[in-house]
Amino acid sequence: MNTRRLGGLTAALFSSALTFGAGLAVADPGDYTALIIDPNVVTDSQAYTATPPTLNPGGQPGARTVFTHRDGRTITDTVWVLTDPAAASSAINQAQGNLAIANQKLVSAPVGSGGQLISGTSPDGTRSLSVLYFTEGNAASTIEFAGPSADPAPSDLVIEMGQKQDALIKSRLGA
Repeated sequence: MNTRRLGGLTAALFSSALTFGAGLAVADPGDYTALIIDPNVVTDSQAYTATPPTLNPGGQPGARTVFTHRDGRTITDTVWVLTDPAAASSAINQAQGNLAIANQKLVSAPVGSGGQLISGTSPDGTRSLSVLYFTEGNAASTIEFAGPSADPAPSDLVIEMGQKQDALIKSRLGA
């Protein structure tokens, strides 16, 4: 196992195959909750609790869940399943246009198609924010990490979670 530091917490990351999501198959074409990656699986912990998933966030087909770490950090995972890759790219562009991050730093991320990681702080400077955007076929995904302003999520952990999210989308949607 490899270990990574996340805000003063040590999270163990599997170096072998992982089980993704909640372990449930998509029950029907409109239930996309099985596309959400569980950070407890990625970090090999039970430190995160999930809110009930929101179906069709922003009026688009898909799902969103907010995971809260016992120390107050949050990860918001959103996956939209759209009609085609162009619609997925458009959804990502719209999500990025609505992003409110001060002191932005944008880097390319090796996740899905067009992976981008934007990091910085909340506009009031009280929280660190790191948001990963990518598409996979007709799916669009954003994963937002929020924590203390002086202790942002490590980029390698954000990218690893994104890669696991991408693999889950591929396995469930055949993207």
